Amino acid sequence: MAVLTAIREWMTHQRIDAMLISSKPNKLPHLGFSSSSGYVLITRQHAHILVDFRYYSDVAARTHGYQLHRLEAGRDMPGIVNQIAQEEGLQRLGFEGEHVSWQTGCDWQEALHPSLVSVSLDALRQVKTADEIRLIREACRIADATADHIRRFIQPGMREREVAAELEWFMKQQGAEKPSFDTIVASGPRGALPHGKASEKVIIAGELVTLDFGAQYQGYCSDMTRTFLVAGRFAHPEMSPLYAVYQTVLEAQLAAIAAVRPGMACQTVDAAAREHISRAGYGPNFGHNTGHAIGIDVHENPRFSPTDTTLLRPGMLLTVEPGIYLEGEGGVRIEDVVLVTDSGAEVLYQAPKTLLMTGEA
Repeated sequence: MAVLTAIREWMTHQRIDAMLISSKPNKLPHLGFSSSSGYVLITRQHAHILVDFRYYSDVAARTHGYQLHRLEAGRDMPGIVNQIAQEEGLQRLGFEGEHVSWQTGCDWQEALHPSLVSVSLDALRQVKTADEIRLIREACRIADATADHIRRFIQPGMREREVAAELEWFMKQQGAEKPSFDTIVASGPRGALPHGKASEKVIIAGELVTLDFGAQYQGYCSDMTRTFLVAGRFAHPEMSPLYAVYQTVLEAQLAAIAAVRPGMACQTVDAAAREHISRAGYGPNFGHNTGHAIGIDVHENPRFSPTDTTLLRPGMLLTVEPGIYLEGEGGVRIEDVVLVTDSGAEVLYQAPKTLLMTGEA
């Protein structure tokens, strides 16, 4: 498997004999499903999976090329790992120090015979495989269909929670396992809250409503934001008091997408959006990063931030999501997932980004 080859090459650079994987995101490619239980141990000779009876049969049916070990009373993880370490001569064992608690790390230090080295596998997930890109495309397709549905669904008088419930139900009907994160529905003045989770607020005609949502499909995430005008008060979107703000955000987002290409530093993409918003006079009203990588986790590294110097490579997938937030008035955010290609960027959504009204066909 390519993933095992990549990990073993990385282990050589880290000067470790084996890698003990315990985090859900880094276990998923090996287990075939996301679980907080169990462990994966990669050595130079073999690949081992340690799970209890709840998952043993499922893992056995999903995986090939791994040696399975059943965790049970009297046969816990340290005992199995120590046995493998003795059989394979393991001296230095890498573990995900960023993902385990201090107490767990101390317990492992006492129980495991190889010396422990805290390392991070997360960087290996930055460039996606063809299969991962395929799954994320499907997660994005679900979000695309949902954006079209929910825009037609929203009517004045609905509560934000009603909209979120309909949106999440529709995503599941389209094949999503679950939402990627808590759905954001922020209407009117609540649009100034970048993470304004759906509330009991009633949506009023003429307001802008920002929806930030995503679908998880076979363990991989999408993340989309669209801002709509609630139909009823204005005959045309151009009559909205925040129309100029919307246009500024859209122009900033398009400028950032245009800057995405192999070899470009993440901070340069962030600057393309941030400088446009600043020139329009809204610099203080854009306080978050322009985007983040996405995959098994909805928020991964690298980030489109002012300080991230990571160079983009083909196969990376990131969001581009600038926003402007005006306290007491509302806000606008527009977000796409983009794939870094050999020559630039491919936007994985088809949903329009002009200011559309809700309820329209």
